[in-house]
Amino acid sequence: MMNKKTKHLLNSILLASTSILYFFLAYIGYGKQNIDLTQKTTYENIVTNKGIGIRYGSKGRQSKVFYITLKDLDEKLGVYRMSKNYDDLLNKFEIGEKVKVYYRPSTNKNENINIDLIQVEKDGEILISKTEYEKKESALIYIGLIAGFGTLFLAYRYYKYGSIVGKKQKNYR
Repeated sequence: MMNKKTKHLLNSILLASTSILYFFLAYIGYGKQNIDLTQKTTYENIVTNKGIGIRYGSKGRQSKVFYITLKDLDEKLGVYRMSKNYDDLLNKFEIGEKVKVYYRPSTNKNENINIDLIQVEKDGEILISKTEYEKKESALIYIGLIAGFGTLFLAYRYYKYGSIVGKKQKNYR
């Protein structure tokens, strides 16, 4: 059986180690910055459909997204915006026009719309810029860093005071 001091120390370490998850989230977001389009999958063909649809993501989450389908491409490509405002995209795309897309192919077969659409061009004009994708992914950096440092702070408070919220100074040393 563990004594109180050992149990308290292990709980503090466990709480602090959860920050690793958040820092990893920030790292993923950082990796999606400054995208080199020459390293991404490209496809050029005719738009066969466009619209706003429900994306069924991993873990059963649903979100409203803008999507396009291209002739002879097996997956729908889409854009997710937290604002859910896609009017500008609906106006930019016409069925039957030829576009070039840069995207990450989906590895998740459960997703019906791949929202890793990075950039879309038509006749050299950028319809959807990679900066929109990069900004969306930069939210991962901020969330990860804030949550990571927050859990480290809470772990320190727990270790020092024996509580996360109040100062219940306990004799753990």
